[in-house]
Amino acid sequence: MILQAALFLAGLTVASGSICCPPKQFNAFQYVTVVNSTSSLRALYFIVYDGVNERYLITGDRNNRKYIGTTKVIYDYRKRVGYNIDAAARTCSKFPLRGNFRDQENVCVPSDAVSIGPFFYGYNQNRLNSQSYTYSRTNADGWQQDVVTTISETDCVPIVISTITSGEAGNSHTTVGYNDFYPGIRDITVFDIPRYC
Repeated sequence: MILQAALFLAGLTVASGSICCPPKQFNAFQYVTVVNSTSSLRALYFIVYDGVNERYLITGDRNNRKYIGTTKVIYDYRKRVGYNIDAAARTCSKFPLRGNFRDQENVCVPSDAVSIGPFFYGYNQNRLNSQSYTYSRTNADGWQQDVVTTISETDCVPIVISTITSGEAGNSHTTVGYNDFYPGIRDITVFDIPRYC
């Protein structure tokens, strides 16, 4: 569920039937909060998203609140395999990936989204101009989702995405906040699989 909330060529893109989409490649920190009727989770992750090659990498520790560590998980949908790598311990485990890569259409602002107005972070010349939208969708499990998303006004970079999901198992609320967003991939070698894998 966390990864579903998280998933998005540098630059502004527009998908069919959407107002805008975030870049197809980026690096960012994500602060994720998930609350449902039985539990809650808070986590800080660093994500490298590569929609061009259908893969992404996540590092972080939801138990100790560390966002950079020696462990990283790579999800490579073209190879249909994931890798859980601990560089310090020099260990690696592989696991099969099920389903399809979820491209940025999951987080594009759809054409039927309703604008709920401009928002501004900061002030004066240093302010960030943004737009917020609300819309409803049905997720892959057939559950209803009500989404409020705030994006940067000029390039559709996500700032905060808030999703309420209603389904047979109950309701949940997921919030993903983005920080230090960088369009493109700073270091492509993060996807290199070590020999001990």
